[in-house]
Amino acid sequence: MNSAFIWILFPVIVAGVLLIIIRWRTLSSIVAAITALILAALAAWLPAQEQIVIWRWVIPFSESFLFFGRQLELTAADRPTLVVLYFTVALWFVGVPLARPTRLFLPLGMAIVALFAAAIAVEPFLFAAVLILIAVLLSIPLVSFPGKAAGRGVLRYLTFQTLGMPFVLISGFFFTGFEGGPGDPVIAAIAIALLAIGFALLLGVFPFHTWIPMLAEDSHPYPAVFIFLLLPIAVLLFGLGFLDNYVWIREDPNTLLLLQLIGALMVVIAGVWAAVEGNLSRMLGFAVLLDIGYSLLAISLAIGTDPVNYRLIFLSGLLPRGISLGILALAMSSLNRRVSSFGIYDLRGLGKIFPGTSTSIIIALFCLAGLPLLAGFPFKLGIIEGISSQAPVISIWVILGSFGLIIGTIRLLISMVSSENVSDDRKPESRLLIVFLLVGVGLLFLIGLFPNIFLQLISKFPGAFTSLG
Repeated sequence: MNSAFIWILFPVIVAGVLLIIIRWRTLSSIVAAITALILAALAAWLPAQEQIVIWRWVIPFSESFLFFGRQLELTAADRPTLVVLYFTVALWFVGVPLARPTRLFLPLGMAIVALFAAAIAVEPFLFAAVLILIAVLLSIPLVSFPGKAAGRGVLRYLTFQTLGMPFVLISGFFFTGFEGGPGDPVIAAIAIALLAIGFALLLGVFPFHTWIPMLAEDSHPYPAVFIFLLLPIAVLLFGLGFLDNYVWIREDPNTLLLLQLIGALMVVIAGVWAAVEGNLSRMLGFAVLLDIGYSLLAISLAIGTDPVNYRLIFLSGLLPRGISLGILALAMSSLNRRVSSFGIYDLRGLGKIFPGTSTSIIIALFCLAGLPLLAGFPFKLGIIEGISSQAPVISIWVILGSFGLIIGTIRLLISMVSSENVSDDRKPESRLLIVFLLVGVGLLFLIGLFPNIFLQLISKFPGAFTSLG
């Protein structure tokens, strides 16, 4: 038994099975969701030891596996990431029959998750860049409408991801031999600059952010938001790999300052654009950018004086983000067949026709903005408190950026409760859809009201959050 077999090879096999039963959407959804839940449960409860005892059988268990000369290693420190990753995608797979994305979503989605798990496991860690790029290429059929030319958002997404990887790989080549410290300062400076450009392209840092709102507008909401959720997680964890392997980069005070400035810039720009945006799809894209900015701020704190707690906050905040984006994707996929456009003025009166769907969209956006009582609030508050102790001015700008998304959501709410354009000839909301949305909203309130219980569950995994210690 090997960890790579469980969390990498097995999902790939399941992806092949899903491709065979692709005609039966509901069956495929059930198989994919159950598989992801089992993998999340195994990551949570499988003991981190060299053998597993099942009644009378003793099964040898290894955390490393050699594959084409490269080592795949999923240690106890990776278990929380696997739990969050597979549990989140399980919730997404359950909603497929309601969202009705392309039939390739389930097999390709499972394969993409397996590739991201492999990116976490691969050693040397630089090969994660290749795996992430393969996952990006696999995602193109998900965000492109069959039989139609790829939209501008899809082309820009592919272009920026493809351009970003060479910058990262070239910088990694320059870093070879620099594990203990920088050799030639000039070469080190060039490598850091290339690395910063590469990650800026991959994460959508200003001015390379345009592909995110464009892709949200051009593609089906469900697969587009699925990519917005998983890709930044993989890239950010890849970035943490650089900080884990090159200690001198982590200990350089300029690294902390750069991460804080870039994170704050993303939050502010996303908040400003969200406040004035007139299209729900693009607003969703800016909400994603805002949350990525918060993740960068959490990483900046994780390389400071309290790495374990802030790395815990960074990883724990991924689940509220996944639930919020899942609610938005499911609700917008339902509306995609009922409205002509996601323009705010085209959504007038929607709250009276589809109250459950509209309310879920508003609550999910408020959660991404960090409104109190919702799941995003305690994690964003912890990040703001940490930033305020180091750079009070930056924390103020971050708060203002969050208020921008709140203002944009209030504008959307006002439009949805408007009495104009109300028509009673549309089909009512699906009861099953309302149940799914209510469960998601309930989880957002549950985590928001009891964040300590959630954090304690995550922090109990053996060996977790020690990489930056």
